[in-house]
Amino acid sequence: MIDKKALDIALENNSLILIQKILYARNLHLYRHSILTAEIAWDIVVGSNKDFGFSATQAYMAGMLHDVGKLFVQDRILDKRHSLTEREWEVMENHPAWGHDYVQGTIFEPYGDVILHHHKLPDGSGYPKGLASELLDDRIRLIASADKIAAFIEDRPYRRRISHQALINREVKAIAELYFEGDKKEAIID
Repeated sequence: MIDKKALDIALENNSLILIQKILYARNLHLYRHSILTAEIAWDIVVGSNKDFGFSATQAYMAGMLHDVGKLFVQDRILDKRHSLTEREWEVMENHPAWGHDYVQGTIFEPYGDVILHHHKLPDGSGYPKGLASELLDDRIRLIASADKIAAFIEDRPYRRRISHQALINREVKAIAELYFEGDKKEAIID
């Protein structure tokens, strides 16, 4: 008899490896950013006593998948060293919706809302536009904060990474305060 749970775990693990290979083949920066976001999300869940609605493994998976919609963004936009034009921003702002659509009908469909909303801010700003901020459950807040932290501490095409530890600590605290209020804030800065 087939062990369904073991089969599901094997499929998810092999699918994760495939996602990593696809990201790596598509764009090295996209791959590195996804790995770093996944590792930060994992570390937040493991280092916290809070329930984010994700296990550490699920948080890692969501971190790997959060920017999968960038598979459809041209390298000239992803790797641009200067400010994006208005049209380029329009393209870039579509990546959450493209990623959401990309995982539909797959074992990664449960991550669709996190992929779609990871650029929304608690005040309702961000993108995609027109989405209510109350949709930001703790899973989305976790990945959004891990994404922002990763972007801050990694090299970007348009700037070098921040390496001053006091500045990193201050930024991580500001991100925690932005996405988590009250006792939840302690969960990612402890």
